[in-house]
Amino acid sequence: MNLEHQVLWLLMPIFVGLSLVTFIAVLTSLAETLRLVDNPNHRKRHDVPVPLVGGVAIYLVIVSAMLIGSPPDKLVWLMFSVSILVAVGVLDDVFGLGVRVRFAAQLLVTVIMITGGGFWITSLGLDLWWVDISVALMGIPMTIFSVVGLTNAFNMVDGIDGLASGHMLISLLTVGLTLFAVNGSVHQSEWLVILWSAVFVFWLVNLSLTPLKRVFLGDAGSLLLGFIMAWTLIYYTQKPVALMHPVAALWCVTLPVFDALVVIARRINTKQSPFSPDRNHLHHVFIDMGMSHRNALLVILGMSAALNGVGIWFTYSVSPMFSLGLYVLLLGVFGYVMLHPTIVRNLLSKILA
Repeated sequence: MNLEHQVLWLLMPIFVGLSLVTFIAVLTSLAETLRLVDNPNHRKRHDVPVPLVGGVAIYLVIVSAMLIGSPPDKLVWLMFSVSILVAVGVLDDVFGLGVRVRFAAQLLVTVIMITGGGFWITSLGLDLWWVDISVALMGIPMTIFSVVGLTNAFNMVDGIDGLASGHMLISLLTVGLTLFAVNGSVHQSEWLVILWSAVFVFWLVNLSLTPLKRVFLGDAGSLLLGFIMAWTLIYYTQKPVALMHPVAALWCVTLPVFDALVVIARRINTKQSPFSPDRNHLHHVFIDMGMSHRNALLVILGMSAALNGVGIWFTYSVSPMFSLGLYVLLLGVFGYVMLHPTIVRNLLSKILA
C-alpha cells in the first residue's frame, strides 16, 4: 500500500465520522419541524420522542463521499435507486404510507438497479447443470425476491437500539474479511470503509455512547441498510466481479434472514399479514425472558458474528454444497426453537445458573 492509499485509509473514516456527526446534529435540530420524530406508545419502550434522522444522515454522508470521489457507474445507479427508497422511507416515517406503497417502491428501485446497473443473480456457484439452468431462467425474479426480502429483513429486525445497524456492521465486516482471506485484497475497499464508518458512528449515537442526542434509523434508514447490503452481496458474488462465492453471501446476513423468515412464517400460519407488527422476533424473546436490551443486543450480535464465521469457513474449507445444506439445517433448527421459546428459556436458565 503506497503512501497515498495509507493517507486515504486514515482520512476517509475520519471524514465520514465527522460528516455523520454534523448531519445528525443538524437534522436532530430540525426533526420536530420535519415531523421526523418517533413518539412513545404502547408498543415502544422509549419514554421521550426520538428523532428519526439516522438513516437520512447515513444517506447524506454516502452521497457526499460519492460526489467527492469518482464512483463507478454501478454505484451511481445504486445511489440513484437508494435516493428514491430513502425519500419513500422518509415520507413513511412522517405520514405512514403503508406496506403496499413501501413494497411498490422497493420493487421499483430493484428493477431500476437491474435495468440501469445491468447486473443480477446469474449463478449460485454450485456447478450443477440443473441449478445453472434454473438460475439462468429465473435470475431476475430471484434477484427481485432476494433484494426485496433482505431489504425488509433489516427493516423488521430494527426493534431495539443498535440491532439493525449492528447486523449491518457485522455483515460488512464479514464481506471484507472474506474477500481479503480469499483474494488477498478487498476490491472497492473504499466503498466498504465508507459504509462501515458511517454505520458505526450511527451505532454509537444510537446506543447513547456519544454526547449527541440518541436518534433512530427510521424506516428510511433500515430500508437503506438492507437494500445496500443486498446489492453489495450481489456485486461481489456475480460476474463480472465474482470475488466471493454466492453461498458465502448467504452467511453474511444469516441471523437477520433467519429471524425475518421465521417471523413471517409464524404470521402467515396465524393468518396475519407478513408485515404486521408483533413481539415474536429473537430480541423480543430474549427481552421477555428478563434480559436487558443491551445484553440482548450483545448476545444476538455475538450469535450473528459466530454464525457468519462458521458458515464462511465451511463454504471454503469443506464445500459450498455442504455449507448450503448446513445453512438450511440451521434455519430449520432456528425456526423450531423460535416456535418453542421454552427451549430458549431453559437453555438460558442453565447457562446463567
